[in-house]
Amino acid sequence: RGFKGNAGRCRRDHHKGATTRTVPQGSSVSSASELIRELSLRPLEGEGGMWAPIFNNGQGSAIYFLIESPDFSAWHRIPEQEMWVHVAGSPMLLYTVDEKENVSRAVLDNKGSHFQAIVPANRWMAAKPAEEWSLVICALTPAFSGMELATLREVEAWNVDSPYREEVRGLIHD
Repeated sequence: RGFKGNAGRCRRDHHKGATTRTVPQGSSVSSASELIRELSLRPLEGEGGMWAPIFNNGQGSAIYFLIESPDFSAWHRIPEQEMWVHVAGSPMLLYTVDEKENVSRAVLDNKGSHFQAIVPANRWMAAKPAEEWSLVICALTPAFSGMELATLREVEAWNVDSPYREEVRGLIHD
């Protein structure tokens, strides 16, 4: 699956609206396609993945966000702090770049103590499922206002002398 998106500034309205959808509990979740249907998820152009709004009250917003391999969430940053909470599926690999351009990776899952991560405002981030698919909730404060996608040139300039070197470069949509 390919998402065509332009690098640079773009606006997405995925944090607008509200829903009362709930994630099916326990063994009732058997596939990504089932969740896509149950939660009415739709493609997130530019970034990748599938999303549906949970709420937006002007002070904060949240979405369901599902990524099914081989898709991924491309490198992007937003002006708001964002919390990622793993809900279902395989672990989510969440990459971030700090102010010194060092890349780190958090592994989020719902089986241990690493089920959530907070990404500071204006921090570059990208994500992909460790295996077949992963569902997270992304919550922002204040509410979502816009997103910037990274260019390949920006990604290649980061200090990627880490075990994630090849993964980092692969998280850009054409």
